[in-house]
Amino acid sequence: MCASVNSSAGFLGGASKLRYWGVDQQATKRMRSATCYATLKTVKPSFTDVMRLGRTELEVSRLGIGTLQWGDPGSGFGDTFGETELATAFDVLVHGGINFFDTAEVYGYQNIKAGTSSEQLLGRFVSNNKSSRMKQLHPQGEDDDGKHFLSPVVATKFFTIPWTNFLVGGGFRLGRKSLLSALRASLKRIGQDKVDLYQIHFPFPTFSNSALMESLKEAVEEGLTTAVGVSNYSQYQMEEADDLLARYGIPLASNQVQYSLASRSPEENGLLKACKERGITLIAYSPLASGLLTDKTLTRTDKRALMVRPLLNLMHTIGTTHGDRSIAQVALNYLICKGALPIAGCKTAQQAKAHCEVLDWQLDEDQVASLEEKMRTLKL
Repeated sequence: MCASVNSSAGFLGGASKLRYWGVDQQATKRMRSATCYATLKTVKPSFTDVMRLGRTELEVSRLGIGTLQWGDPGSGFGDTFGETELATAFDVLVHGGINFFDTAEVYGYQNIKAGTSSEQLLGRFVSNNKSSRMKQLHPQGEDDDGKHFLSPVVATKFFTIPWTNFLVGGGFRLGRKSLLSALRASLKRIGQDKVDLYQIHFPFPTFSNSALMESLKEAVEEGLTTAVGVSNYSQYQMEEADDLLARYGIPLASNQVQYSLASRSPEENGLLKACKERGITLIAYSPLASGLLTDKTLTRTDKRALMVRPLLNLMHTIGTTHGDRSIAQVALNYLICKGALPIAGCKTAQQAKAHCEVLDWQLDEDQVASLEEKMRTLKL
């Protein structure tokens, strides 16, 4: 079995640290447990395995889906793929045991007026899936195939740049109330009264950490979100946020950061250890290093592809020992073994099926170690 830990990284390679707000560290050591909250609830690896999101009661699959490309013309939406393809992929994902979906108010913002931004698409898929599942579910909570059904968990994010209104509408963003207004607008696009996880997209100088955490507290109190998290926070920023929220008795559920086998800074800069100690789930975006950690890279001849080829060859070899798993599947499985919750992109049913297959097996400790050793020999 793989070791389970959590990790994090900073926005744009670490970003500038926010000013320390005088948090009493000793007074906030509550709410932590020696238990690693990323550990699986079941023993046998299968799609029914779930993990708790941080110290919350939310149960999520060990692999999630990032919806950055949904509704985005620059990613081919409306050209190479559309709502029909995404709806089919969504059904395959949920049926295969993946229930965590991450979006943001600015994903696919170009299509908000057309009703096909990322939030709007995801909201429709969740609503349609919920209706169809209710018709199929037996009293014991299983569908017609005898599989346990995991309800979709939806996460979205607040964009902290003041002039975000030029992208998604609304007013100029200054002050705590702007977060609540943005959340209500997101809920309207998603078509729900409450979101499962609301995250700060990244720290920005016009919003202090204390103001943002107070706004998240108000969002919880008003019943607009179940859990709260951050994204692109450094270790310092994340710990400060966790301590600030602790004053209100609210746990920081997650920190979403860039993390992959090809970009392991969370393991190297202390964030991984800090997340594990505090029971904060690392949500890993760009888990395939923007397509670098895929079989397609083996056919490329550019410098970066050639540099990473020894690692890809090893990943391919390891994949064959687990039933011809792809390089991408090995890359995602590696992050699960580190205790992270990777969110992979998905636009087709074929990709959805491949993602679900990641949940059926696990790398062993020797394979994880060999991948890390190979990475140390490369200069990427």
